[in-house]
Amino acid sequence: MAFIDKTREIAADVRDIYEIWTAFEEYPTFMATIETVTVVQDDRLHWVAVVEEDTYEWDADIVEHVADEKITWRAVDGRETGEVRFEKLAADKTRVTYQLEYDPAAWDCDVETVNDWMSRRVDEDLDDFKQIVEAI
Repeated sequence: MAFIDKTREIAADVRDIYEIWTAFEEYPTFMATIETVTVVQDDRLHWVAVVEEDTYEWDADIVEHVADEKITWRAVDGRETGEVRFEKLAADKTRVTYQLEYDPAAWDCDVETVNDWMSRRVDEDLDDFKQIVEAI
């Protein structure tokens, strides 16, 4: 398994950031490879991603959901587990920490390529998220 740990400080209130992050079906607006995220049950999400013309689909369960603090998930097929934590630093400043443990073998590429791509993708997605939130 591989591990990613990324943090961003965002100039917005923790509540606003949490509400935007938990609008799961809006993920394609800041996650470049995500085509759709569909809530299929209360705590189950169906993901569709397109990476270099290959389509990947999987389901993930939200295993812990603490308002304004964190969301933890696990892919049903075991391909990944992750957590996003929200820490209020000030009235208009929040630290967002995104951690992802994933199986590079679940992707159709060599391990080094997957690891480099995943790290870059998470960085860019967090930067896009920050830009969207701070523009509101």
